[in-house]
Parts: sequence; structure tokens; C-alpha cells
Amino acid sequence: MRGEKDRDYLKTLENLFFCVIGYTHPPDRFLAYLKYMPSAEGKWGSTQRFQRMLKQYDAKSVAEGFKLLEEKYPHYLYEDQVNNIIISAVPLNYIAERYHPEEKVKELLKRKDLDPLEKKAILLIEMISDESGVPMEKYGITGSILINIHNPNFSDIDLTVYGRKNSLATKEAVLNLKKSGPLKSFQGEVAQEWIKKKEGLFQLDSKQARLLLERKWNIGFYKGTRFSIHPIKEESEIKEKYGEKKYKSKGFTLIEATVKNASESLYLPCKYEIDNITVIEGESAENIKEVVSYEGIFCHFAEEGERIRTRGKLEEVTPQEVGKKYHRILVGSPEAQAKDFIHII
Repeated sequence: MRGEKDRDYLKTLENLFFCVIGYTHPPDRFLAYLKYMPSAEGKWGSTQRFQRMLKQYDAKSVAEGFKLLEEKYPHYLYEDQVNNIIISAVPLNYIAERYHPEEKVKELLKRKDLDPLEKKAILLIEMISDESGVPMEKYGITGSILINIHNPNFSDIDLTVYGRKNSLATKEAVLNLKKSGPLKSFQGEVAQEWIKKKEGLFQLDSKQARLLLERKWNIGFYKGTRFSIHPIKEESEIKEKYGEKKYKSKGFTLIEATVKNASESLYLPCKYEIDNITVIEGESAENIKEVVSYEGIFCHFAEEGERIRTRGKLEEVTPQEVGKKYHRILVGSPEAQAKDFIHII
């Protein structure tokens, strides 16, 4: 049976909606962050109103959501012995419903009573599928449309695409469609607003924020509606199982390094294999192999051969195989308070 993956959604017994994080989960629960909860003042939903709990898509905002869970729903906070952190997770016995993005596409293709936003989402997928050659069944719809609380007047279209090969073909198709006109990049005031919002976050100046935006192939506008596309691993691409590796914090470090392999940067968490490392400040360690980011903004950002500067939590990684310990730098830990980053030098 298909396991829960990044960008799937879970509805709990209390009508809370959680968004699944990544691909490795404990046997009795799924790691996920609280995205929507019932509220009379909420802008999402029709028969029942919901408010969005995550204002920014970053680790700091997720950590702030922990405070609410601690006060009202402590059973969704989990002491993760593998990652050595406190994180939000949904126990299996609290799940009321599971939502898979690719199933949403199948559902909408069968229905005839689609609202304007649902129609637009299907047209967008059909266009990208035609341009890329990727079958429709390899796409999904996540976000508020997936869980049926979207508002056609202001909701975005958030898509998923499954598999590395399909994701790369989709990237090429989206770039072509932006050149030919059906899809629009962030330009003018919209681009300036995006850059301004990112300045100061993750130690970004306007130059680094602009570079980030230039490389964000997976966001844009379709017929006036903002869209995003998120590559997701297929089952055969999920190599690590929960507990196969253990992670231990060794403090924080700032380094410069060269990106050796960026093939895993498509996904969340994104991973960059690195070499030629220079420690600038903070903790030092031998055998630092990779930079891993839970901050989605840094996905498919740095390219192979580029020199990067990164600050994050230095972690000792202990695989099950004896004598195979190594270190990594984690960007997007709650302890970092958004002071960690990946910059292109």
C-alpha cells in the first residue's frame, strides 16, 4: 500500500488538517505540521470554516505552531528519538481521513460539477502534461483544493509531480510554457514584493533573494492564479527507512563548500552532497558529506559545481552499519530560529 509522503494531508478526529513532512516516519505516526484548524473567523471552507495556522512556510513558523499544540493538543507533539528533536506528528489512531494528491486529480477528472478553480487546476495539469509528455496520473493537487476547503476567489493551485524523471521533464515544460506565454513568471511589482518579503529571512539580501526567485521554475501564474509545483518521490525512490540512521546535534556551524551532487535537491527535505569544505565559524567536524534543508525555499536552488555558504545545525549521522558515521549540516531546524541559510557565493 502507498505510504504517506511529503505534501499528503491528514485530517484528525478534531477536524485539524496536518500536512505530511518528508518520507520517513515512525511506525505508529506520521511526521506532519498543523496547517488548518476550525475557526469561525477562517477564510477557508464552506460548511465549516478553517483558518490557516502556518503564516510562512518555514521552520520558525512550524515551531510557533508547536506552542498551540502544546496548549490544546499535546498528543500531536512527539519526542523523536531518531532525529533527537520534539516535532509534531499525527498518531495513527487519531487519523480520521487521509488525502493523496494524485487521487484528487482522478476525482476531479470524473466529476462534472467543478468550480472555476478546480477546472483551472485540471486545465493547468493537462497543459503541462501535453508539453512534458508526463502522464496525467503522475500529477497531483495538494493544498486547500485537496482537502475541499479552497476558495475560488483567492486560493492558489498547488500541484505535485511524482518521480525524478517526471519532475525534470515538468521543469523543462514549465520553463518552455513561461517562454511561450501560457504561464507567467513573477515579474514587476509581484517579483519585487516576493523579493522584499524574503529579504532578511534566512540572512538573504536583495541580490540573493532575486537569485532565488530567478531559479524558482516551479512557481508562477496561470490565467491570473498563482501556482506551485512540488516534486515528490515515487515509492521506488524512497531509500531510507525511519530509524536506519540516527542524528545527534553537535551545535551550529558556518561553512563554505562546493556542491558535488544536487540530484536530491528537487525534493523536500532537499539534499546537496558537498566537498572542498572550509569552516568559517562555529563547530567543526571531519567528514561533512551533505547539506540537508527542510526549508523548501532552498529546494532546486544550488547547482553542481557552485560554491555555497551555509549555516545550520551540525549533526552526527550514525547509520546502522558500524563504522559508517559521518556529519551533515541541517538547514531548517526549529532551534536555528530562521538564522540558518544556503547562499550562492
